[in-house]
Amino acid sequence: MRYILFPGRHHLVTSFQVRHLRSLVERHPDAEVVWAVTSADHGGTQRNPVPGPRRLGLIESVAAETALPSLTFLIANRRPKPDFAHYVIEEIRTQTGATVSMSPSNTLVACSTPEVIADYERLGYAIDPVELGTQETRPWQVVEAIIDAGPEWEARVEGVMAPAAVEYYRRYGLAEAVQSIYSDPLIDSDDGDITVTRDYATYRAAFEDNAWRKVSEFEAAVRPGRIVDVGCATGQTIKLLSERPELFESDFYGVEVARPLYEICQQRKSNGEFGDANVFFHQRNIMQTQLFEDDSLDTVISMALTHEIESYLGREDLLEFCGRVFQMLRPGGVWINYDVVGPDGREDLVLADLSATDGVADGDLADLSTRARFEKFARDFRAEEGDGISYEAVEIEGRELVQLTRGELYEFLAKKDYIDSWYSEAHEAFCFFSPDEWVALLESNGFVMTRDTRPIQNPWLIENRFSRAATVYVQGDDGELVEDEWSWTNVLLVAQKPED
Repeated sequence: MRYILFPGRHHLVTSFQVRHLRSLVERHPDAEVVWAVTSADHGGTQRNPVPGPRRLGLIESVAAETALPSLTFLIANRRPKPDFAHYVIEEIRTQTGATVSMSPSNTLVACSTPEVIADYERLGYAIDPVELGTQETRPWQVVEAIIDAGPEWEARVEGVMAPAAVEYYRRYGLAEAVQSIYSDPLIDSDDGDITVTRDYATYRAAFEDNAWRKVSEFEAAVRPGRIVDVGCATGQTIKLLSERPELFESDFYGVEVARPLYEICQQRKSNGEFGDANVFFHQRNIMQTQLFEDDSLDTVISMALTHEIESYLGREDLLEFCGRVFQMLRPGGVWINYDVVGPDGREDLVLADLSATDGVADGDLADLSTRARFEKFARDFRAEEGDGISYEAVEIEGRELVQLTRGELYEFLAKKDYIDSWYSEAHEAFCFFSPDEWVALLESNGFVMTRDTRPIQNPWLIENRFSRAATVYVQGDDGELVEDEWSWTNVLLVAQKPED
């Protein structure tokens, strides 16, 4: 036997695995252990909390410490397919230029996962079941013990986790990193997504199409030096700013919690899209970790972020975020916050004439009329929180109108066309503050608002999304209907930390 193939995600190595693999090598003295680290390009998630390169380093440390003859290979993440075992064999053959060519005649597969065992058995490989059928602790059970143990994790894994693996976890702070990922309230899926109902292809296209327009509105307010984009999405804001000559020597930091977006940032960096700029990306929830020291940043940028903090974490965390930004900025530094916003008079009642002729009354979401889509949105809007939208159908001057607050109407109009991510959009609150309320909040936190601060109305949005679907009225003192003027759709807040 030439090879002992040991496939798995390998987030850690147990003492039993080391003993067992050594016994297999003793039975097959010419064999090397081939560690296939699967999902290697998939890290920072609850399914794969330890990045692939760190897992490879961990295995190399354990192999060196225990004198276990080993070869280690990173295998990219793939959706489940019946031929995954074949893919692993061929990927290793390709990575080594066919010098490691495994086959049923020269390879024993060590594996304890029944589904994976079945894949290799179909190819004719002999199997050693490792922990399967024993009382031995499996690696993922040790990971779960680390998650639950907090600072006392080393005591919980003593004797179970290979000593070299414990040292490696200690050296790189991996236990704390794993615990942080599992305690992050923003990540609600195994794959590290903020929401499982968001279509990221659509989201990316919309974000990058609009980024140049938004950046052009605030780029002059950016202070050179250490510039952080919190919730950087695909890194497009950083790319645009890094092209400005006056910011050439600045350090740009992108912080993004959603794995799909973070991976796009890293890929763009690998592609050279940021040129010679100093650009660094972190996959982090900035509310869960302190990435930057107090009084250390010149500019903090947040685009379309604060409404997500409000929606997914709540008001208390939003207020804490405002305080954290103030602390991180140097005196004289600025926070540039560009986001959706509630209309002026958001609590006032209005009457909306919603089109019932631009679609059907019942059917697929994409085919519904504005009025029918509104009724669905009123039920779905933040339904998990028990919010919904309160409205009343009223007949005035022979027309059936919908009476509701101006803020609730704008919630619907801003989201009604995003049917690819309907439930994600319906979960998010846009209109919780008006521009004036935002200014009052930031001033109460110690910021001084600069002259760049202003509410913004997106004319395209009003013309193509709002006015085509609804006509909005208020009632005058005599009961007569008066058409309501369209309010703001966004706000640009440029808040400075005082020099003193």
